[in-house]
Parts: sequence; structure tokens; C-alpha cells
Amino acid sequence: MPLIGPILDDRTFEQLRDELVKRIPVYAPEWTDHNASDPGIALLELFAHLGESLLFRFNQLPDATKVAFLRLLGVRPRPALTSRTLLVLETERPDGIQMRRGTEARAGAVVFETEDEVVAWPLETRAYGKRAADPATTPTEVRRRRHALAALPASEHDRIRQDGPDPQFYVTAAVPVDPLDPDTAPLDVSTTLDQSLWVAMLAEDTVDGTTQRGQTLFLGVALDEELPRPFDLVARTPGDPTRMRADDLITDPPGILWELWNGPTAPTSFTTLAVLGDTTRGLTSTGVVSVALPGVFPAHLRGQSGDGGATSPPPLDDGSLAERVIGWLRARRPSDENDAIHRVRWVGVNAVGAVQARTAVPELLGTGTGDAGQTHRLTQRPVLAGSLRLEVEGADGWRPWTEVEDFSASGPLDRHYTLDAEAGLVGFGTRCRVPRIGERIRAVSYRYGGGTAGNVPAGAVTALTGVAGAKVRNPLPATGGTDAASLADALDALPAEVHRRDRAVTADDFAALALQVPGVQRAEARPLLHPDTPTQPAAGVVSVLVFPTEDLRDPGAPLPDLALLRRVAAHLNPRRLVTTELYVIPPTYIDIAVSVGVRARVGYQADAVRRWVELILRQYLAPLPPYGPDGAGWPLGRAVRRAELEAVAAQVEGLEYLEDELLLARRSAPTGGGTEETSAVWLPLPLVPLRPWEVPRLAGITVVTGPPLPPGTGYGTPGAPGDPVIVPLLPEVC
Repeated sequence: MPLIGPILDDRTFEQLRDELVKRIPVYAPEWTDHNASDPGIALLELFAHLGESLLFRFNQLPDATKVAFLRLLGVRPRPALTSRTLLVLETERPDGIQMRRGTEARAGAVVFETEDEVVAWPLETRAYGKRAADPATTPTEVRRRRHALAALPASEHDRIRQDGPDPQFYVTAAVPVDPLDPDTAPLDVSTTLDQSLWVAMLAEDTVDGTTQRGQTLFLGVALDEELPRPFDLVARTPGDPTRMRADDLITDPPGILWELWNGPTAPTSFTTLAVLGDTTRGLTSTGVVSVALPGVFPAHLRGQSGDGGATSPPPLDDGSLAERVIGWLRARRPSDENDAIHRVRWVGVNAVGAVQARTAVPELLGTGTGDAGQTHRLTQRPVLAGSLRLEVEGADGWRPWTEVEDFSASGPLDRHYTLDAEAGLVGFGTRCRVPRIGERIRAVSYRYGGGTAGNVPAGAVTALTGVAGAKVRNPLPATGGTDAASLADALDALPAEVHRRDRAVTADDFAALALQVPGVQRAEARPLLHPDTPTQPAAGVVSVLVFPTEDLRDPGAPLPDLALLRRVAAHLNPRRLVTTELYVIPPTYIDIAVSVGVRARVGYQADAVRRWVELILRQYLAPLPPYGPDGAGWPLGRAVRRAELEAVAAQVEGLEYLEDELLLARRSAPTGGGTEETSAVWLPLPLVPLRPWEVPRLAGITVVTGPPLPPGTGYGTPGAPGDPVIVPLLPEVC
């Protein structure tokens, strides 16, 4: 798509000539001959021709001048952002492999750099929890519980007799080995009996674990940050872990305790481990936890298990895995925390964070000329913000210079420079010191990269640079990479940027600032809307509803995850007024169904007309731009009307008329028994009202030739009730 430059003055030769002629009676009323034969009119036409030529050149304003105007106004286009992911190393060396920070890993031509150092050990990890068992309803289950009670140690029997607590039975629940497996559900640690995450360290027979004594273990943890479906703002439970308040979304991470189980015969059950680093923010987001193992590791014999009590790890059903266990870790919240560990979808060892960027080698940019406005270009771009270290050689050696946004606050002796990160251009100003004649300029180091090319899928990173004896993979896809905003986008956003000045005061300010966060496709601000009491206006409250760019679970009704809500809250919270109470919430979708009966015109294919009617209705009801009634998604709170949908469907070329009337229905609450899809009832309505925070979700649509089908029933599936039972006859075998 070509970029259309702005037209600053679009007056033509005729318009300029007519404007000059109209001024004659004002300045020379005695001049009455305005015909083309008059010499004065000929001079006016000459000036109009010259003026048109000047306006043509004026409209060809170069991009460099536009960028200079943006800088004068303090507006900078959004730079390219880098994607991030987790890398997991595998090695067979008993003494481990150390990989330093900044090591390169490749996914084809895309290069990632590790954000920290990591020591890879020949270990594996499996995570488990103690999930409450279902009530015993059969004699077999009762007998199984009796045997489990008999296997408890005498101390546990004494507790039951003295304190009288009812014994609670549990089963071992495993965290998925593959974080992207749709058939395995994450483990909600908050619902386990001890609210603890147990991590088993597994090793082969050739590894005894003594080489890990006093060493650091790097554990990667992936949290399930998806919101529960369906999300209903009114029906949220008080214990919902989804915190909507902006301050709560970006608050300090909760405390977490990592402990090593010492075995069933040790005087103390656990040894508290030192946490050297934690990018998971207290097991609230995906990241890496670095824990230091004690000098007595391993603390128990290989394959040794506990007695099944509260302070023992859960038993493993797989005997081959149990024989490989050389240690158990337990992660839990301290007793003074009011939060819990929630849904965990993967735990792995030898993990390290990686960013899609590269570190450039030192390079000489040139020598100074002593002139103001010097510019020098870096060899690599785009440059990551804050990563450039620039030095200029003076009489007393190399001296570091400081990067600034502009030279408005610079003094004549300040060593300042500016950086155009997208173009990789270093500039020196006029109001501060500049490199003198012969002074060399060098870039000691900087990082470059970013863009959507870094959003590679899981398993794409397979190669390491400079590391032998180890394999690498990324169990999770890389996310967060975005391209830099174009100059055209920056010019379009210029009026709002100048008016807003990076501050959120009005509702439009909140929505526009939320759209600056990568991953946000649509944002709506609702003043006076409090998530806890949405039906009652709350003074001083602003709720920002966030729609993500995509949602693979339900593309037609995308919901943001907790990670996106945290990023939006972190971006908006410092820009709001002190007196504003800010909430960042997802939208609420109301399920509707549409059924249409069509009749195609003669000469048009009926199937093509049906597909076009279905497509135009899906696009009209879509929540994301560029679809919806006005191209901005379906408006919040706007009712869905049957007559409006009929008018939209009638626009399809080749449609003769609609059979009967279009059927619109809303899903009611489940009546009990079965899944929501089977137990809910569809209520036909001429109008589906929506509340100010709701949008429709097209849960079902049928377009058929002839009378419309009942809404919500679908096109029909073989094997439905009432269909005949089809039985194949196998060939006879002698």
C-alpha cells in the first residue's frame, strides 16, 4: 500500500488566479478590465503560475524535515520492540556446561541472545501437586483409603487420635510436560491440599548428583495467564485471582519459599534454599528462578520416597521415574501471604531467558570536524534504546558521552548526543560541546534488533553459537516483537500526541495510550465503571477494556491474558491523575446465534451467496477493527437488532430475498447437566440488549437455502438423535 504524503496547500493555478482577480476592486477600484487581453491580468496569471510551482515544491516536503518537526514537538515514533522467550539446554556431561550471558542462539536467520548466564546439568524435572481425591463411592475406593491410612507412620495416627482432624486423601496431579499440549490442563496449585508445587529432579544412573553440591539450579516456570472462559464481569467470584485494579496488576511480587526435602529420616524435613534470581515475579508470570543447592545435596538416597504425609512429596505412579529421583523441591507461599500459586503449565530445568537482539562489536564512527550538527551513522540498526555506549577521544584520552532526547537542556560544556534508533544515526547539537577537528568517535557497544520477525514458534530455536556439548530448544513461542511505527503513523498521531502530552486525563487519552502497548488491537475507556459494582456509577473511576490483537483459543471473541493486562496497567498507571482510580479489564462477551434463509437470484450460485451472507454477518458482528458497523469493531453496549442484520445481509450481490425473517437468539444460562453448549437454551429475540461493557460473540450462524433453521442448532451432524444407526457389514472370512 503506497504512503500518501500530506498536502499542505492544494490550491491550483485557477484558484490562485481567481483569488488575485477578486482583490483588484479592493486595492485598485479604477481597474475595471479583467479580461485575459489586459496586460495586468497577464501579469497576475504569471504570478499565479509561479505560485503554483512553489506550492508543488512545498508539498514535496522531505522526510528529514518531517522528522525534524516531530522532534521539535517532542514526538518520537514508537521504536521496534524485541521478542522474548525461554531457552532450555540439554547436556549429558556429568560436570555440566556453563553458558555465559550474551550467548547467541538461532532460529534460522533470527538471532537471540541469552539475558543471563546458565549452568546446564544432566537433569530433568517433573512437577506435581497434591490434588484432593474424589469422594469414595465404591467398596474398592473405601478399601483403598483404608490401606492408605494403615500405611501412615505412627505419628500421623497419633495426630488423628489426639487432634481429631478428618484425614484428607489426595492423588498425585502432574504439571504438563509439554506446555502447549491442548489435551493436558495446567495444575492449579491453589486448589491442592498443601498449596505447594513439588518439583522432582530426575537423573540417569550415571549421575549421582554430587557434582551439583553448592551449585545453582535454573528452573524455568510457565504460568497459565489466560483468563477463564466465559468471562463475566458481573459474575466474578470474590476469590477470582484476576485482579483488575492497575495498582494490583503491577504491585510488588508476593513472597515465595523454595525448599529442599531432606528425606523421611532427617531431623528436619526441609532445607530452605537461597533464591539468587527470579524473573517470574514470585511465580506470577513466566520466567526463570535460580536457586542455590546446599552442600549436602543430594539429601536422600536415589528413589527414596516419603510416607505420604503433609511434609512428604507426592508418590509417583511411574516406577521408572521414581527410581530416577535424586531430589525434591517444594515451592510455596509464606504463611503471611494472602495469595496462592495459581495455574502452572510447565516446569523445566536448565532454562534461561533470551531476547531477539545482537550485541555489535566496537566500531569507529569517524572523526570530528568541529562543526555544529555533525552526524555519524552506525553500521547496524535498529538500535535498542539505552544500549549505546559512545566515547570521543580528547586530549586526556577517551571520554564517555551521554545520550539525550534533545539539546534543549544542554550547556556549552556538556558532552551530549542524540540517537535516531531506527536509522542508527548519532547527532551532535549546536548548544553543547561537539567533537573537535581530529577527535575520533567510537561506539564501544550497542545492541540492535527487534521486529515481528522475532516472534518465532515453539521449537524454532535449535542452534547455539560457541557452545559444544549442549542442545537448545524453546518450549514456548517468542512473543513481544513489533516493528517500528512508520513516519506516516507518527504524523497521523501527531495532533493527539501534542494535545495529550503523554498524560491520561480524558477517556480518549486512556484509550489512545493503551493502544500504544504492543498486543493491543482495541481499547475502550469507560468512566465511572467499577468492576466490582458495574451497574452503579463510581466517582473517580476509569476502567479500560482491552482487546488483544489475536487469541488462538477463540479468534472470534479474543480475550487478553494477564500478561497483557499487566503491560497495559504498567503503561497507564504512571500517566494517570493521582485522584483517578484505574482498572484494566477484559470485555464480556454475550453469546448470540443467527440463522438465515436465503434465495439466490437466477444465474448466481447458491453456495457462493450463502458463504457471502455468512461472511458479511461475521464481519459486521466482529469485535476487532477493521470490522464492525463503523470499522472499529462492534461498539460496547450497542444492542444487536434483527432488523439491522437483515439489512446487512440484503446487501449481498446475488441475493434475491430472505426466506421468512432472520432469526436472532441469545444463549440463556445452563439448566444443569451436561456441558454449557448442550445444556444452554437459545431464546429467540428481536433485539439482544447489551450492557456498557459487553459485546456480542457469534457462537453460531447458519445460512441455508430455504427457510432458516432453528438458531443455535448448526447445520446438523451425522449421528444426531433420530438419525438411523449405520452398521457396516464386514466380509466373511473362512
